Amino acid sequence: MMTKGNHSHPIAGVFVFLLLGLFAVFSTLMVLTGAKAYRGTVDRSDAHNRARIASSYIRSMLRANDEEGTLQIEDLDGIRSITMMNTYDDESYATRIYVYDGMLRELFTDAAEPFDPEWGEPVCEAEALSAEFQDGLLHVTVTAGGAGSEIFYAPRTAVTEGA
Repeated sequence: MMTKGNHSHPIAGVFVFLLLGLFAVFSTLMVLTGAKAYRGTVDRSDAHNRARIASSYIRSMLRANDEEGTLQIEDLDGIRSITMMNTYDDESYATRIYVYDGMLRELFTDAAEPFDPEWGEPVCEAEALSAEFQDGLLHVTVTAGGAGSEIFYAPRTAVTEGA
């Protein structure tokens, strides 16, 4: 009796190896594509969060300092500032919020002190701040991480354009 032997063809081995290679290449491409999509999502989320942090900080400061005659918009040495004037123990103080050197900054000083933007305490990263008073609302736009965030704030008191 003759038995048929298992003879493998050399092409079958090459086909299996080629199939395994294609699987490895496509798996690597899938991982790389997924990583790129994930990185893009994280970057957009970070930019959005930076803008939200800056706008939340500004909103909180406006609410905390919204009293009669305290809120002003100033241009100081070419830098737009939201300025809140307060009096403590018969002394006038200014809290200024502005963007300088890539950071949203807060500067709390005696109102008579000259403005030096480097003295401000960095709050968070930001590229730009614009503020203007329109139709009874304070309109503030802050740009951080390439994303912009707008604030429309209705002050309890009048806002003035200063300096």
